Amino acid sequence: MNSGWVDDHQATVQKLANAFVKTLKWMAQHTPEQIAAQMPADYAQGGADLYAQSIKSTLPMFTTDGVMPADGPATVLNVLKAFNPNLQNATVDLSKTYTTQFVKSVTP
Repeated sequence: MNSGWVDDHQATVQKLANAFVKTLKWMAQHTPEQIAAQMPADYAQGGADLYAQSIKSTLPMFTTDGVMPADGPATVLNVLKAFNPNLQNATVDLSKTYTTQFVKSVTP
């Protein structure tokens, strides 16, 4: 999200963060099959079992509280540098690329 938009719409961003964290907590308490059952049917066009397996394979990349791990920003930058020649020699101040302000303000 554009940081200017975030600054101008903090209440909306907070509502989004609340919804994302609620979803992450729900996902952590349900099986891949239960998660798949809540998604649009056309997401499982390759078959319900394959779709549930793909969910199971990706679940470890999500946190239950929405807070990015401390090494997350550097990992993302390294991946981007591997694929984007414009970033390969770039110096990026990672502290300016994300905020945990909203997920840390989520109320249960």
